[in-house]
Amino acid sequence: MTTPTHIVQLNGFGRSPLVDVARPHEDQIRFSVRRMDGAKLWAYSLWRAPEGANLLAEIPFSEEYIQCAGDADGVTVEVRVVDEAGTAHQYTVGKPTGRDGSEPTATIRWDEGRRSTRVHSHEVFTLDEAADLFVSYYRNDCVPGEYTLRELSDV
Repeated sequence: MTTPTHIVQLNGFGRSPLVDVARPHEDQIRFSVRRMDGAKLWAYSLWRAPEGANLLAEIPFSEEYIQCAGDADGVTVEVRVVDEAGTAHQYTVGKPTGRDGSEPTATIRWDEGRRSTRVHSHEVFTLDEAADLFVSYYRNDCVPGEYTLRELSDV
């Protein structure tokens, strides 16, 4: 097992280090995201642990992360970044194939349907697509540049 560098959070709580005991880190990310069923597992978040953090003593939160919510019918992916001035910005991630200036029309549901959000059609991801985004974020601490980012104002 290698030293954990990232932290995962399930369903908005239950933080733990991302470990490679059962499978390599990237495979574990893919496995976890693909298990999202909207009921038992409906949200998944990932962020880099601070340099030198003792993850046996404390599981720190970060202002920068990637998260998704939903199920096999579709997930929404969001990324949060802090700019050079220290201001946090949260974005809904969209596929590079679409841009839409109209109001969002697709509904993503999670937590057994108790929660939902509306997104544009190009912002609906399959579990496999979301898993690929998470692996890319794990490797590079960002979403690939070809994806669109729509800033959320109510965060």
